[in-house]
Amino acid sequence: MPIRKTVANFCRFTVHAGGRFVTDPTRLGALFRDFADIRSTPSLEKTVNLIRSFRINIEDVDYLDTGGVNMTAKGIWYIHYSDKDRPATQKFTIMHELFEVIHKNFTSLYPDYEPLKEPQLSQFADRFAAAALIPPRFFLKQVNQTGCDLVKLSEELELSHQCLLIALGQHLTDFPIVGVLYEYQPKDHTTASADINDFVATVVVKTGRTRRIKELCWLQSVPLRNSRPQISSLVCAAVNSGSPLLYRSNNVEDSPAVLVRPLLSSGKEPYRVILVAVPNETFDMISSQVDRIEPIHVNGDIACPSVEKCQVSEGCIWKMAGGNYEQ
Repeated sequence: MPIRKTVANFCRFTVHAGGRFVTDPTRLGALFRDFADIRSTPSLEKTVNLIRSFRINIEDVDYLDTGGVNMTAKGIWYIHYSDKDRPATQKFTIMHELFEVIHKNFTSLYPDYEPLKEPQLSQFADRFAAAALIPPRFFLKQVNQTGCDLVKLSEELELSHQCLLIALGQHLTDFPIVGVLYEYQPKDHTTASADINDFVATVVVKTGRTRRIKELCWLQSVPLRNSRPQISSLVCAAVNSGSPLLYRSNNVEDSPAVLVRPLLSSGKEPYRVILVAVPNETFDMISSQVDRIEPIHVNGDIACPSVEKCQVSEGCIWKMAGGNYEQ
C-alpha cells in the first residue's frame, strides 16, 4: 500500500531510510525525489501541484517583492512565494521553503533532533532545493548536451543559475570544477551603470581536487562567498567590457580553462556573472558553449578588453600593450 503523501510521513520515511535523522540536505533531497517520484526536473505547475499533494496550502502572492515564507495555522502548513519572481526562481524558492517546513516537522516529531540556525538553515535549504529539483542522471545528461551552459540549462529546465551551480557541486563531486555566481547588488541605487564593486559572489562551488585551489590564473583568484570581484581580474574585465572572456594557456602547467560570462539586461548592463573553470585537458566539457557565445580569448598576451572603461587603469595588472603580468 503506497504511503500517503504528507510532510510527517516523509519525515518518518527518511528516518526509516537513514537509520536515524537525515542531516545531509543533499541526501534528504534525493530521498524526497524517491518519495515523490521525481525523475526529471518538474515545471513550475508540476512543482506547485506536487506541494499541494502533500496537503500544503501554496499560493503566489503580491505582498512579497521576492522570495517566500512558510507558516502553519490550525494544523495546516502554508507556503507563499512572490508572484514577481521568474518561474525558475519561484521553483527554487518553493523547494527552499519546503525544506524549512520539513525541518520544523522533524523538530516537532523527534525532540532529539537539533534545530538548525541561520545561516546554516538557509544554506541547507538551498542545497535541498537543488537536490530535490535535479535528478543526477538527468542533470548530467543535460550538462553534457549543453557544454555546461548554465544560461541555456536555466532556460530549458526553468531553473535558476544559483540552483544549477549548487547542482554542479552536488553531482560532479569527483570532477574538478570551479563555479561562481556573481549577483548585482549595488550599494548605491542612484548610479545608472554597473561597477565591479556592485557585484557579490553569492555562490562558490569547488569540487574534486579544486577544493584547496585559491588561484585559477594570474588574472583570477577563486573568490570567497559574499566577496566582491578583484580589480583587474577576469570578472572585472567581463563586467566592464560586457563581453564573455575565455582564459587558456598552453604554456602554464596545470592551468585551467576559465570561462567568464556576464549576463546583460535589456539596457546592456551586466546584472549577473557566471564563472566556470575546468582543467585544460577537459576543455571539451565546455567547448560547445564556447563556440556558441564566442568569447574574447585571453592568455596574457593581449591588453585588458575593458581598458577604456577601467576606472583604475594605472594600477591595473593588465599591460596596456599586452604581455605578462608585472609585479
